[in-house]
Amino acid sequence: MERAVPAAAFGLVLVVQADRLRRAVATASGPSASPADRLAALDVALLIAFYALLVVVYLVRLPPRDGDRRPGIALASFAGSFLVMIVPLVPAAPRRDWLLMPADLLTLAGITCTIWSLLWLRRSFSILPQARRLVTGGPYRLSRNPLYMGEIVSSWAVFLPTIAWPGVLVLAVNLALQLVRVRAEERVLARTFGPEYAAYRERVPRFVPWPRRPHGLVNAS
Repeated sequence: MERAVPAAAFGLVLVVQADRLRRAVATASGPSASPADRLAALDVALLIAFYALLVVVYLVRLPPRDGDRRPGIALASFAGSFLVMIVPLVPAAPRRDWLLMPADLLTLAGITCTIWSLLWLRRSFSILPQARRLVTGGPYRLSRNPLYMGEIVSSWAVFLPTIAWPGVLVLAVNLALQLVRVRAEERVLARTFGPEYAAYRERVPRFVPWPRRPHGLVNAS
């Protein structure tokens, strides 16, 4: 189930987004296409690239050393990963063309942060709170959760041009579930890596890097 459910969810996400990309590309390549239409197509393509990368790293991950398999935590983790895909299905606002360029730039920044984080995590990526290795190099010298930061920035930004209040509510719930997931993951890492993780947690902020704080331990990845 731990592999089948995420695989099915990732597959559904890619199918839905591929259909959105097909329609966006058809619009962008039409004779009356505007620069905004091309930016909208790029917006969807960036999202597909992001989820395709998640599929790859999920399939090659290492076996966990420890984890939190409580049903409530598992539900929060899966919902935190995939609830954002409900946003295109809820009522949306008319496209705000003036937000397309900022949305693409923010999405690109979020995906860049995510890719950077995944390159350091490599085979330690997971959906459920699990411990494989303690990674403290690269972006993890600046933030204990750069992957989640990248996901949140890109998921909010990609829907920015058309989001309405129902979508904002979905994303707010998604953010709350991600915080539940982060706290559960911290407990697993503290239990698995003990003093090493405690020292790392003292030195590196949970999310946003602060210049006045020392940045992490020596790379343990």
